[in-house]
Amino acid sequence: MFKNYMVIAFRNLMRNKFFSVINIIGLAIGITCFFALVIFIIDESGYDNYNENAGQIYRVVNHIKFNSQESVNSKSCAPLGDALQREFPEVLKYARIGYFGQHNLRYGDKYFRENGIYTADSNYFDLFTLPFIYGNPKEALKKPNSIVITEKIAKKYFGDEKPLGKTFIVDDKGTYLITGVMKSYPIKSSFRCSFLLSMSSKIESQQQDWLNGGYSTYILLKKGTDPHQLEIKMKSIVAKNVGPIAGSILGFSFNEFIAAGDVYEYLLQPLTSIYLRSQSAYNIDPNTEWGNMKLSNIVYTYIFLAIGIFILLIAVFNFMNLATAKSEKRALEVGIRKTLGSDKKRLIWQFITESTLTCFLSVILSVILTQLILPSFNQFTGRELKMELFNNFYTIPILLIFTILVGFLAGSYPAFYLSSFPPSHILKRNSQHSGNKNRIRSTLVILQFAISITLVIGTIIIKNQLDYIKNKDLGFQKENIIAINNGSSLGIYIKAFQSEISRNPNVLSSTASSLMFASGIPGSGYLYNKKTGADVVPCQFLDVDYNFAKTYQLKIKSGRFFSEEYYSDSSAVVINETAVKVFNAKDPLGKDIMELNNSDKVLNTFRIIGIVKDFNFESLHQTVRPLILHLSPIRQASTIITIRVKTKDVTNTLKSLEDTWKTFVTKEKINYSFVEENLANMYVTEEKIGSLTTVFSFLAIFIACLGLFGLVSFVTQQRFKEIGIRKVLGASIFEIVVLLSKEFTRWVIYANLIAWPIAFYVMNNWLQNFAYRTNINWSVFVISGVLALIIALVTVSIQAIKAALANPIEALHYD
Repeated sequence: MFKNYMVIAFRNLMRNKFFSVINIIGLAIGITCFFALVIFIIDESGYDNYNENAGQIYRVVNHIKFNSQESVNSKSCAPLGDALQREFPEVLKYARIGYFGQHNLRYGDKYFRENGIYTADSNYFDLFTLPFIYGNPKEALKKPNSIVITEKIAKKYFGDEKPLGKTFIVDDKGTYLITGVMKSYPIKSSFRCSFLLSMSSKIESQQQDWLNGGYSTYILLKKGTDPHQLEIKMKSIVAKNVGPIAGSILGFSFNEFIAAGDVYEYLLQPLTSIYLRSQSAYNIDPNTEWGNMKLSNIVYTYIFLAIGIFILLIAVFNFMNLATAKSEKRALEVGIRKTLGSDKKRLIWQFITESTLTCFLSVILSVILTQLILPSFNQFTGRELKMELFNNFYTIPILLIFTILVGFLAGSYPAFYLSSFPPSHILKRNSQHSGNKNRIRSTLVILQFAISITLVIGTIIIKNQLDYIKNKDLGFQKENIIAINNGSSLGIYIKAFQSEISRNPNVLSSTASSLMFASGIPGSGYLYNKKTGADVVPCQFLDVDYNFAKTYQLKIKSGRFFSEEYYSDSSAVVINETAVKVFNAKDPLGKDIMELNNSDKVLNTFRIIGIVKDFNFESLHQTVRPLILHLSPIRQASTIITIRVKTKDVTNTLKSLEDTWKTFVTKEKINYSFVEENLANMYVTEEKIGSLTTVFSFLAIFIACLGLFGLVSFVTQQRFKEIGIRKVLGASIFEIVVLLSKEFTRWVIYANLIAWPIAFYVMNNWLQNFAYRTNINWSVFVISGVLALIIALVTVSIQAIKAALANPIEALHYD
């Protein structure tokens, strides 16, 4: 019996080749888009699961609320991990990571400047599953100046030599002993680096400094431990260790701090949530993450999932729509079959088999298409995605369930509805089922276009936001600025290098400063015009030189910038407008601010000499925060030398910079980029989302129009005789086109009314990810609606004009 069903199903497919091809191709494209996005989402959600104890590992984060300012910091203090393990039996082990900065490493004649050197505790490999090629992971990081490197670094320095026991010369004055070689971090790791130096090499890691958060602290909990209950217990750690120190510096007790509604607490973040949920679920300031962290945002995962589901729904609606549209012809078939004795059960199986077969062919085609597009998709997203058909036990069962489910839904109308009527009722031309058929058809078309219009609106708003970012006034002139990113390689010769390049007539000015336009910009606590008190304000700070304002062309609102004419400027600061607001300062010039020095437990005093207008020193995801500019040597691992050049002859200017660099640094190439490029790199994720959304929106509209084209073709065939009669009676081509188009036009208008509020809600929420964002203009909705209407009318008109141009004599003979 099943064989008979399949034979009849194939015959029906071949009899209606045009509609079969549209059905199969439309559904296949929709499934392919869904497959690609689901594979991407699965890849996104699997970060850090490679660790054997991933479900028991947590990162300790610092939550502070002070003077109505709230922050969640991914860094914690040096003594925290040991205290947690000592006082709470739930904590089995702990491990810290710290950043050691940029250093010159040399082995033999191989010399490189490395910027990914991190420190780690000796039990780091007890928490994290990182296989060793050489060495013992339990012993590798116990002794000072011992270092573990990755397999890639071993090849880079030692070639085929066994690196164990060899030493690096560090900055031409110290040595590191290589005690282990590990495999590189897995691709799906939120943290990756090339060097792990023993934590015991850093004296500060042994100090009981409870206010200086310079480490990532990870803990391994006993199975069954409730992390929320442990967070409550951890409050005692704060009261015992942080409270007294903070109180002695600020001049008031920790109890007073808590009574005022302020907060200082440690929270636990699951390791597996770091990559996707750090910002959205834990509100962790991305500025406090290490430079080697790889992070995404769960919001974008939801966006891709929604797009994938939307496109799949459009394709499935197409499939169901054409099956429903053909039901009138099948109604006659059902009537005849029932008259000849076929029972309801057999009719149901026949229709379900036909739709399932069509769906099966679409799934097979989509698997082929997915394999073909994945290389391009990987190149664009920077991933190594694969469609695991046979490696995962669940892939094929899911495909089979999907095929059966969609086949069942598409065949359900003719199978259950038509087969339930008596033959005499079905064979009537004015059968009741026509009204139901039209309602189903119109509903599906409206939903298809509502989804398509929503995607188009989203695409336009994303593009508008990206354009807004590119063109927003950042408070400084970003054009024609070259940034030398490895300026710290110059060491004590930074000023000499700047002096030498100033001889070039195309160099207008240069400045050396600490890192900007990236995560990791440091902060500290400041008191305004007071020695003690509860109104400490957290501010970011930059170390700059005299030419910083000139090179970036900052606008001085009042006072002045640093000048070599004033020796006292070494103990002066320049602040931005936001700092003035948070200090609640009416006339800050000449007043003192005190920087909280966590190590010495004292306040360093600086005199305010100037106020600069706010400028964006971080990405536009972040509002301009209070900023303090210090005139001092760079206190951080990164030094950026920024050079403003003339637009004329940039190529030769770059060549001159390279030549000058070589006279100062012989063992490392200059690493430069344009500041405009650095700024653009902060929005790569949004750029890719915009591009992907545009592509998938186009595909969604294409699938919808493909189905609409098939539907119009079918409706035209149904009304072929009516069109012929109207032509004989004098109807023009335009009137016939309007006749066939007006119903579809009404459906698209309804689709707009559904899509507009949904699109506004979704995109308004997406824009909340940006501190500076474009407005959602009403014209976006009108443009999207009109575009969808034009596309639909063109699709309908192609078939309508074809029908209107047909010979009416043929129409009158058509049956």
